[in-house]
Amino acid sequence: MTFLKKAALAALALCLCLTLLACSSVQEAGTKLAEQVGQLLHGDVTGKIGETYRTEWFNFSVSSIKEVKEYAGYTPKEGNTLYDVVITELSTFADPIPMGTFDFYMDAESFDEYVFPMDPIDETMMPTEFTLNKDDNVNYHMVYEVPSGTAGLKLMYTELSEADEKGATFTIPID
Repeated sequence: MTFLKKAALAALALCLCLTLLACSSVQEAGTKLAEQVGQLLHGDVTGKIGETYRTEWFNFSVSSIKEVKEYAGYTPKEGNTLYDVVITELSTFADPIPMGTFDFYMDAESFDEYVFPMDPIDETMMPTEFTLNKDDNVNYHMVYEVPSGTAGLKLMYTELSEADEKGATFTIPID
């Protein structure tokens, strides 16, 4: 999305926010919308579990992020912890979209590099690679193995396109 389109969207959203703020019963919704518009203009969105996020190609929501002792019989290496992330993706793009475990990653200040989900070990887990076709709605588990006690852990998705080298970064704090 170009800067002018984002600016026009922001202006429209700001007008909506001001209208909503006039009604005290919807003041919280207007404030939230204003925050999201500001984040979109800066290219970053910080969210939470249960919200739906819209990218250029698909919508996604994370219904849960849970620390687990094992997943499908796999236990973490000593000193590590497993996180089970349940995600739903809905294609909104006309053409097929290549997707996979490479799209979502975990990060923390103490990490030297991003942590990607484990390769699938059962059919509930997101395939390493798959195609998301128009109107496809999929629900998968992604399992991450990270050092135990990692502070500031967050789940992330960075939107990349041919037009922009880097688009919005979506961040869901875990701690």
